[in-house]
Amino acid sequence: MTYLITQMLLCLLLAALFGFLIGWALGALICRKKIGELEASCEDRLAIAVAAARPAHRDDLKKIEGVGPKIESLLFEDGILTWEQLAGTPVERIKGILHRAGAQFQIHDPASWPDQAKLAAEGRWKDLEELQDILLGGRGI
Repeated sequence: MTYLITQMLLCLLLAALFGFLIGWALGALICRKKIGELEASCEDRLAIAVAAARPAHRDDLKKIEGVGPKIESLLFEDGILTWEQLAGTPVERIKGILHRAGAQFQIHDPASWPDQAKLAAEGRWKDLEELQDILLGGRGI
């Protein structure tokens, strides 16, 4: 009789363990699917928020001594669209953008670009011209 009770308890324990494992595996699969859906939804919302946060207009960054059309497009691709944004961008970040773009861009020195951009953003064109008169390709003489 004890043998039979032990056999029944063992079967019930194994059935419970099997049920737990099957439930856990199915739950994990369902959760992974849900997580994937949520991640996709979050990525879509993030893309919309980033697009909304970017300014609708783009300033002519080529007015900055040392910035030509190709560098302007690199800055635009990195999300720097206005003089205000360029003025607030650390020089190290700008150097990183140029570095990633290749050797032909690494020769540029963006040290004066934020200062020039600040003057342009404030509409201080005469001061910008005076600063650019002492610069050569964006570098101080």
